[in-house]
Amino acid sequence: MKHRTNPVMKSLNLLKSFTLLALFVSTPGVIAQSILKDHDSYQPLDITAERLEMKQKEGRAIFKGAVKVVQGDMTLSSETLTVFYKTVENEEKPAITRLDALGSVTLVSKTETLSGDWGVYDVGRRLITLGGNVTFKQGENTLKGQRLEFDLVSGLAKLDGQENKSDDGRVRGIFSVPEKKDPSEN
Repeated sequence: MKHRTNPVMKSLNLLKSFTLLALFVSTPGVIAQSILKDHDSYQPLDITAERLEMKQKEGRAIFKGAVKVVQGDMTLSSETLTVFYKTVENEEKPAITRLDALGSVTLVSKTETLSGDWGVYDVGRRLITLGGNVTFKQGENTLKGQRLEFDLVSGLAKLDGQENKSDDGRVRGIFSVPEKKDPSEN
């Protein structure tokens, strides 16, 4: 018999997950502010890989093998990266619209590390989405889920639970707490 989650409980769990994630990403003094908020997505994208396959008619470039993308203080790594672009008339440089990363995707900044099985960086919308066994680490704190959306403008992060997992598909967070103070120090 398949286990079904009560819709009210699922909504409450989702609300708790959003609240937990909002605290995780933005609580001053407890957890560092994410450097990804207000990330300048207009900086150049420096992409390196072992191989490049150009599909100019389709507006795609496929990078393979130890792919690394650096944009300011943000670094994205994966096994494969497809760059979608549009060629604008009378301009030398194509306009990159989206990056699709596959295989051991990791996004690192000065304050956090995000990882998953796949990732999409929507450059125009300034939105990063990671999926498949997502882990979000910031300092000693860790969140795990199935799908993470990170808005680079607002800093809002949304993490969906893990489907078909032993914890009923819920988001899981592990947080460090302040060290216990010796009462004689007061």
